[in-house]
Amino acid sequence: MSDKGLELLNKLFYSSGEGIMFFDKDGKIATVNPRAEQMFGYSEQELQGRPVEVLIPKPLRVNHIKSREGFVKNPHPRQMGAGRDLDGLRKNGSTFPLEISLSYIQHENETLIVAFITDITIRKENERRLEKQRIQLREYTEKLERKVKERTSELEHLNLGLQSQIQERKLAEIALKESVEDLKKAEEEILKTLNKERELGEMKSRFVSMASHEFRTPLTTILSSANLIARYKDDQAARERHVEKISSSVHNLTTILNGFLSLERLESGAQKVVHRAFDLSELIEEVREEVQGMMKQDQSISANGDALTMISDPHILKNILLNLVSNAIKYSPEGGVVELNTSNGVECKITIKDNGIGIPEKDQKRLFERFHRAENAANIQGTGLGLHIVKKYVELLNGTITFESEEEKGSTFNVILPKNN
Repeated sequence: MSDKGLELLNKLFYSSGEGIMFFDKDGKIATVNPRAEQMFGYSEQELQGRPVEVLIPKPLRVNHIKSREGFVKNPHPRQMGAGRDLDGLRKNGSTFPLEISLSYIQHENETLIVAFITDITIRKENERRLEKQRIQLREYTEKLERKVKERTSELEHLNLGLQSQIQERKLAEIALKESVEDLKKAEEEILKTLNKERELGEMKSRFVSMASHEFRTPLTTILSSANLIARYKDDQAARERHVEKISSSVHNLTTILNGFLSLERLESGAQKVVHRAFDLSELIEEVREEVQGMMKQDQSISANGDALTMISDPHILKNILLNLVSNAIKYSPEGGVVELNTSNGVECKITIKDNGIGIPEKDQKRLFERFHRAENAANIQGTGLGLHIVKKYVELLNGTITFESEEEKGSTFNVILPKNN
C-alpha cells in the first residue's frame, strides 16, 4: 500500500468523530481509536486483550455475549440500538447512552469484528428537552383556551352590550389562533429536528454498510497479493501482476476516501471557489491524460471543440470532468469510445457521451441522490456519491447538469457553465 493510502486510512481511524473498535470472535479487544478511548476512559493498552463486555454494565453482559456470539456465527453489517437504548460503562463506573453499528473484516485468516460507536448523550438530552417544550406548549394552549372561556363567561354574566361581546370574542379568537399557529410552528421545528436526526442515522447506516463492502474487497486483494509476492521470488512477471493489483486496490481506496472528503467539504461549506482564467482545451487534455490508466482494452476518448478561455474554478471543473469521464469508462465495454465535446455559445456546454450499459428509467429520478446506485450497476464498484458530488460542484460554479440515457445504449451528460463566472 502506498504512503498516501496508509496516511488516508490512518486519518480516517484516528481522527474519526465516532469511536472505532476491533475485537476478535471471542470478544477480545484488539485495538481502539482515540475517540473510543475518550468515550470509555480507558487507554488502548488497558483494553487490549480484555473482553468487550468490560465496557458494558453487568446486568446487560449475559445478553450481550449471546448477541455477540450470534453475530460471529452469521456476520453481516448491521446497526444495533434501533428501537431500544444501549448503555456503555466507563472506567470510572458511570454509564452513558450509545449506538453501535457492527461490521467485520478478514485479516490474516481471522475474522475481526468492527464496532462503530456513537455517544448519543446530547441527542437523548435534546429529545427530553423537546418533549418538555411540547408539554409546555400544550399546557400553554390549554391555559389560553381556559382564559378564553373564562373571558366569554364573564362577558355573559356582566351582560355587556352585544357589540362589546362580539369584539371581545374576536380578540380572544385571534389570540387563540395565534397560539395555535405558534404551537404548529413549534411542532414543525421539532419534526424538522427529529427528521434530521433520523436522516443522519440512516446516512450513517448506509455509510457503514457501503464502507464495509467497498473497503473489504480491495483490502482482501492487497493482503492476498502481498502474501503471493513473497512466494514468487524468481517470477518477476507474477510479482509485477500482484504489485499492479495492490496499486489498483490502493487507488480504489483513495478514490473512496477522496469522495467522502469532498462530500464533507461540500456539506460543511468548507469548499471554496477560486476563479481564474484558463484554457478549457488544455484542461480537457489533462483529464484525458489522467484517465488513461483506468481505460479498458481498446477503449478510446475523442475530444472535439474550439479553444476557449474561461473564467471559473479550473480545479472544481477538472474534478467534475474526471468523475463523469471515469464513469463513462467504467460503465462502457472494451473497445468503446467516450466522446468529450465542447460547444462555445452564450454559455459553455461540455458533453460526455458513452455507449455503455445506460441507466434504467426507474433509477433516473434518483440519480443525483447520495448513495443511490442504479440497479444494473450493483456489481460494479462504486459508492453512489460521485454524481451527487458532481451536481454540488456544478451548482457551485453557477451551472446546470442534465443527462439522457437508455439502458444498454449508453448515456450523455451535459454540463452547462457561464464562460465568465
